[in-house]
Amino acid sequence: MSDRVLALDIGTQSTRAAVVAADGTILGIAQAKHEIESPSPGWAQQDPESWWDEAVRVVRMALEQTRTDPGALAAIAACGQMHGPVGVDRDGRVTTPRVQLWCDKRCGEQASALQKRPDASRLAALAGSMPNPAWTGIKVRWIRDREPAAYDRARWFLVPKDFINYRLTGVAATDPSEASGSFLWDADADRYTEALAEAVGVDLAKFAPAFPSHAVVGKVTPEAARATGLVAGTPVVAGGGDFPVSMLGFGIVGPGMTADVTGTSLLLAAHTPKPLRDPSLQNLRHVVDGWIPFTILDCGGLSMTWCKDLASSMTGREVSYDELVAMAEQAPPGSDGLLFYPYMLGERRSENVAARGGFIGLKLGHAAPHLVRAVMEGVALATGKDLDRLRRLGHAVRRIRSVGGGARNRLWNRIKADVFRVPVEIAEEPEAGIKGAALLAAAGAGLVTDPAAAAVARRAAGSVVEPDPGAAEVYGAAQAEFNRVYERLLGFWPA
Repeated sequence: MSDRVLALDIGTQSTRAAVVAADGTILGIAQAKHEIESPSPGWAQQDPESWWDEAVRVVRMALEQTRTDPGALAAIAACGQMHGPVGVDRDGRVTTPRVQLWCDKRCGEQASALQKRPDASRLAALAGSMPNPAWTGIKVRWIRDREPAAYDRARWFLVPKDFINYRLTGVAATDPSEASGSFLWDADADRYTEALAEAVGVDLAKFAPAFPSHAVVGKVTPEAARATGLVAGTPVVAGGGDFPVSMLGFGIVGPGMTADVTGTSLLLAAHTPKPLRDPSLQNLRHVVDGWIPFTILDCGGLSMTWCKDLASSMTGREVSYDELVAMAEQAPPGSDGLLFYPYMLGERRSENVAARGGFIGLKLGHAAPHLVRAVMEGVALATGKDLDRLRRLGHAVRRIRSVGGGARNRLWNRIKADVFRVPVEIAEEPEAGIKGAALLAAAGAGLVTDPAAAAVARRAAGSVVEPDPGAAEVYGAAQAEFNRVYERLLGFWPA
């Protein structure tokens, strides 16, 4: 049997393919970039046909680059940007030539209608999360309301990685990580429920059946083989959403595991046996056993990008991130009482969807270093607020595993350790999505018996930042003040 698998990543900014050895070694990666279209405020969309065209190209490139005989691939698995519903008719033709992405907010009206229902709390408890514009089922309701012909023609609504799997195999299938992000999934029964479909107002029969993320759902068809250079009959597994698959690739599995994933946004995520129900949390099924309760700050790393752009516009030259860090180091922990409120794009909590950002507590003595450091601290304090919520719900936080581009900022890591009051371990794995998908493919092919155990065994130890007691005391007071301001500003900006 071959010891190689093919991993696909249908991301927000690119489509990638990698040939990966059974031991997790990446032998080669090919990439094709794509752009986000935003024709109206709050809209973010892409052409699903471009994902398939790119997948065809990068698969051929990866096979050629690694000189891999396509007949030697044991299995294929994909992960992808989550929640975007691609309408496909009975003949496999796309009915939605532009697909709402995970960050698209156009279905806010449909989400708000669910939030205002008398039984909204019951529905949220059933789904394990509050309704918001990210969820696939609510996006499909928007299609039903605004593009009824596309809705009626669709036999299936498939998220990006499931659409690619469908093109590879001709089989419509999904997995629990994506199905649980539809607001159509019973979190306790672990299956779709008509009760939520009726409340959302969509036909449940249009959503693909869910299989375990490592289960083989189909085989490459002769038509797909001709397009991609793969061999007909190669097994394709269900795969998972890019976020849960990356959690697997980072080795964030098991009790007490908590992750800070700082990229454009910041995700605070844990791995628990059951969903943690709370208005401030969302829950997704992991691609292994258990759930991922999480919060998302849309302006996580984006807050630093904004700060960098602001400094550059003021100086008339490009200011580097290293210069920002050096500037921030000139200010003391706590920034002499200055707070940054980092919700420049609002947040998914229903009362704060329309929130904006700001500095609070400005004094005449504050200078540029205080503002830059306050931005880093504001993001950390917003995350610390959510972390304390996880603790109160019974999740034991022993250490934080910091991943993503933000993990390269040494001062930010120090601030986070002091705010969180636990060690922060810096993960140095740049390809977690690819490696997580490869693990699922290997499990589907029988090369790995337990993907969760394999992920833990392959988890590389990173450098650890321990909290400083003195700074932690300062940040304890800052956290209390941040929480007070946050509670006072909830609902301040009307949706």
